[in-house]
Amino acid sequence: MRPHLPLPTPGPTAGLRARRPARSSLRSLSAAASAVASALLLASCMSGGAADSPGAGGDGDGGGGVGFGGAQDIGEFRGILERGELPGPGTLDANGFFNEHFAPPPAVACSGTLCITPGLSVGRGWLDDTHQTTVQVALTTNVDPADYTRLPMRLVVVVDHSGSMSSDGRLEKVKVGLGTLIDNLKDEDRLALISFDDTVTVDAPFAPALDRAALKAAVAKLQPRGSTNIFDGLKAGLDLLGDAPPSDRQNRVIFLSDGLATAGDTSTASIIAMATSRISRGIGLTTIGVGNEFDAPLMRGLAERGAGNFYYLEDATAAGEVFHDELDYFMSPLALELELAATTPAEWAMNGAVGSSLWRQLSSGSAAIAMPAVFLASRTGQAPDPGGGRRGGGSTIFVDMSALGSRPGRVVDLRLSYRRPGSAERITTTATIDYDQDPRATPESPYLSYDGMAERYAMYNMYLGLHAATEYASFGSYDCAVAALSATRRHGKAWLAEHEADQDLTADLALVDRFLANLAERGASVDRGLAGCPSVQPGEPPIWGDDEIDGHVHPLACAAGGNGSGWLAIAGVVLFAARRRRARR
Repeated sequence: MRPHLPLPTPGPTAGLRARRPARSSLRSLSAAASAVASALLLASCMSGGAADSPGAGGDGDGGGGVGFGGAQDIGEFRGILERGELPGPGTLDANGFFNEHFAPPPAVACSGTLCITPGLSVGRGWLDDTHQTTVQVALTTNVDPADYTRLPMRLVVVVDHSGSMSSDGRLEKVKVGLGTLIDNLKDEDRLALISFDDTVTVDAPFAPALDRAALKAAVAKLQPRGSTNIFDGLKAGLDLLGDAPPSDRQNRVIFLSDGLATAGDTSTASIIAMATSRISRGIGLTTIGVGNEFDAPLMRGLAERGAGNFYYLEDATAAGEVFHDELDYFMSPLALELELAATTPAEWAMNGAVGSSLWRQLSSGSAAIAMPAVFLASRTGQAPDPGGGRRGGGSTIFVDMSALGSRPGRVVDLRLSYRRPGSAERITTTATIDYDQDPRATPESPYLSYDGMAERYAMYNMYLGLHAATEYASFGSYDCAVAALSATRRHGKAWLAEHEADQDLTADLALVDRFLANLAERGASVDRGLAGCPSVQPGEPPIWGDDEIDGHVHPLACAAGGNGSGWLAIAGVVLFAARRRRARR
């Protein structure tokens, strides 16, 4: 029984200890990644449109990559592996993973702010060697990162300094990052600092002039104490920017927390509703998690609604990277209120997409997405800065496609519209992507519509392998997790041998090796192939056949590590048996 291609699902906040969300939420948020992909991807052969219409080719090059809001970076995933633990599916966000890769876009003649650079790959998936057709879409911009000028900022930093921030030097990491941020502010910027535990304190209000020394002194005074009143802390930060923030500045809140809401209004729905009502005034919101127990679904949900990203501070180096390399670009959006609609002809179906959690698939042949903003990506090359990290490579969306016939031709159509900051005018373009070969035939070597897609094809399959491993491991099927990683590692090594040195893919393989080592420490076998593993569906446990239960649940006995964990095997049998009964109804 071969595994289905897995999609990303919001899930555990750290390792395997955290609870999984309800399946209805998982389906909804898995669905959210697909329509964006479908939508953006269709913009391949741009045709028609308003004043922003790019040509089908030419000598022009986009100035830089583009990132979509709502990405959860994979710092938490990486940190869990480095601690010797097993990451859960919710720690590996597709958008965040793809943002850790840089792939040069194709040359495109484009006169507008945004250029769509889609591609098509047809070949075999790395997980199971079966036919794989994927539409890939990224955005580039004519804004050169070297010449990028952002609006002056009105920035409010809201810091959780509850008692738990004393653990693992969390507050000290935050202070390092805030020092970096203050050092890199421009003289025309303004910054305010608010801290909260069970109460809220305005440590540094907006001042007529930027006073770096006073801001650093306010940061230095922060000490861990009290409980965690997220609602009132975040509300104070958003309200400090006012009911009508000035349009000649970038108005944004950076919200940092290491835990769950334990004081005040602790309802996730209430916190998000409060934030959304204020974000609608024109305020951006970026969230940063520290430690191992923060509320990842809440932090990600806030960032998605606030046209921001969700970051994780795994160490002091990451603090500098996030507060300088990424946020310096992520403050001012390139375009706002993007809307995309995707449709396929009757000969094609969209199975799902990864790369954003905002899509809504209306049917197998139509999808739509709304993104609050897109931003200039910070990286401009394959190699990260010395001593820095990998964040900031730009977003990519991948749509898994099925051909329902053998006729070459149109694959998908797309309509994209957006507006530039400071303008009410909407710019609209339409696009199609075509394939001139038999879509059901699998080529010996992967078909890549342009050379730069080699990196994207590889990172997509690398993501699928890592994600499948987190799904298997989260249900205790360690042998199957090893099988998924081993297949991915084998193909990744072969790909590197055939292509130019790829530092991002090399770093991915290091994550695979660390994951394999952590599984080996838990007694996982290297002898099982994926053919003997259950199917993996988005947001569901692996689906075991009637004749497979006895052969596969035993790895659950060591899911918690050590002795005394046999109860997990019993729970696993009950879980999977219940899952089978539901499937039969």
